Amino acid sequence: MLDLDNTLWDFDGNAEEALVELFHRHQLHVRTAHSVHHFIETYKAINKAYWKRYEAGEIEKDVLRTGRFIDTFRALGIPDDEHPENVWDEYLEICPVMTRMMPGAMAFVKEMKSHFQLVLVTNGFEKTQRIKIKACGLADYIDLMVSSEAAGIAKPDKGIFDIAMQSATEKWGQFDRVFYAGDTWDTDVAGGVNAGIPTCWYNHAAIEVPDDTTSRHPLFLGAFDSLSTLGTALLERL
Repeated sequence: MLDLDNTLWDFDGNAEEALVELFHRHQLHVRTAHSVHHFIETYKAINKAYWKRYEAGEIEKDVLRTGRFIDTFRALGIPDDEHPENVWDEYLEICPVMTRMMPGAMAFVKEMKSHFQLVLVTNGFEKTQRIKIKACGLADYIDLMVSSEAAGIAKPDKGIFDIAMQSATEKWGQFDRVFYAGDTWDTDVAGGVNAGIPTCWYNHAAIEVPDDTTSRHPLFLGAFDSLSTLGTALLERL
C-alpha cells in the first residue's frame, strides 16, 4: 500500500506550477505588491492548515476548496471584491493533469508491481486523485485506490487503512505480506503503524526521525531518503 501525494506524484512541484499559472492568468501582480513566490508560500501554509482541519473532520470539502484561496488573497491584501472568481475550480482543472513525479517514482512502481498488488491510500478528493494517476501514467500500475473522500475517513485514522485492507482482501483474498509507505510522519507513518501495518517512511525531505512511540514501534521499518532504497528494503523482506 502506498501514499500518492509527495510519495509518487510530486504534489508540491505540480501545485507550485499551477499556482504560478493562476497568478499570471489573473494578473495578481496588479492587485497585490507581493511576489508570486510570496503568493505560493502563503497559499501553501494556509492550505496545509485547512487540510489538517479537513482530515480531522472539522470542515467540509467545499470549505477547504474555497477557503484556502479566499484566506490567501486576504493575506495578500487583495479586497474581497477583487478576488478572482471560481479560482478554486481553475486550480482543480490545472493541477491534477500535471505529470511531475517524485524522483524515481515510476521505476519504483514498476519494480513493486512485479512483486505486489499496488493499493493507493490517499487523503484527497476521489475525482482529483483519479485524474492525477491517469494523467501521469500511474493508473496502469495501480490495482486499487482508496481516497479519504470515498472512504469518509482520512489518514491517520485507522479506519481508512481497514477499508483498504478489506477492499483488497475482497478482491484478491488473504495476503501473506502487507507493507505501507508514505512521506508524511503524522498521517502516513503514524497512521500505518497504528493500523497494524509494517510501515516505511519515504523521508525525501531528510527530516530527523521523531523520537516518539511511532519510531520506537516494531512495525516502523525505517526512514528512506529515496524510493530506490525504500524499494530495496521492501524486497529484502520478501
